[in-house]
Amino acid sequence: MTWERSAPSAANPLAWSLPLFPIAGIHFRVHFTFVVYALVVVLRGSYGPVEESSVHGASTVGMAVGALFVLVFMRELVRALVVRASGGSADDVVLWPLGSLQGIDPAPGWLAALLSAAVGTAVSAVAFAAMGITLGTITGDWIGAGLPDPISASWLSNPHSWWIDALWIAHWTGVQLALLALLPMLPLDGGRVMEAFILRRRGEYDTPRIAAAATLATASTAGLVAIVRDLGTLLTVAISCAGFAAFILWRLRAGDSVAAARPSWMANHDQSEERESRELRAERESAEQERQTRAAEDRAVDLILEKIAREGADRLSATERATLARATDRRRGGSQR
Repeated sequence: MTWERSAPSAANPLAWSLPLFPIAGIHFRVHFTFVVYALVVVLRGSYGPVEESSVHGASTVGMAVGALFVLVFMRELVRALVVRASGGSADDVVLWPLGSLQGIDPAPGWLAALLSAAVGTAVSAVAFAAMGITLGTITGDWIGAGLPDPISASWLSNPHSWWIDALWIAHWTGVQLALLALLPMLPLDGGRVMEAFILRRRGEYDTPRIAAAATLATASTAGLVAIVRDLGTLLTVAISCAGFAAFILWRLRAGDSVAAARPSWMANHDQSEERESRELRAERESAEQERQTRAAEDRAVDLILEKIAREGADRLSATERATLARATDRRRGGSQR
């Protein structure tokens, strides 16, 4: 799978990150794309043109970036805990603006991968319900506050208390995060769901290749739609996912090239080890089968001896006499050896 663990290194752009803090034995890191995105949003919101549909002002933009980090962190923390509880692993989790790039490794099998992918959506659904109900109850505006328009932040143009604005920004950011994460592109949740169903049909080897290729195709379509509809956020997400998929394909092809270039003696060595492994496995299976046969025979002999003690040897059936004779011959042969 492509959601593997990897230590930070210059050769792996997915691990270009800064350390944060550990929780429950899980070390979190923030990817450089999160830092770049936060700087761009803050600078644009502070010094860029004022648009009614977007957040602006240093404090408001700061609340939006902070809300995004908290929501992403909560989604990935819960995901990591669920994956660990289901038999997977989560050690060094690298966060980017829409989730985690690596560090969460589900247990083998498509159901475990599907469960891991669904956790983020579940966390977003709970957060959406909690913040939406709270805002709707406080403001009485169930449409604008409880069900915010994910494209426009014009609701903030009306005067509210600062904490209501902060809660609405967190709610609005959560809606955007949840919707974007559903897109069928790696490494988004939607892409992970797609990857899980591919895994069910094609197996571990083909899955990352097919999923990455599908991500490139989907990202191209999403990018065209974003250009036509002037959706800057969608275009940024499409470009990021395409870059992720391209890197995954490059790394997989590099691994295939190394495997294909192995010397012939390595292939012969591998075949020899495989043949020896099969022979050892056959010997173990034969020994286990013989052990089970002897154990069953010993139990049968014990029953026969009990019957002799209880009823006498003349009460034995032909089958019981044959079983006793085989056991006697076997034990005599073993003592001679």
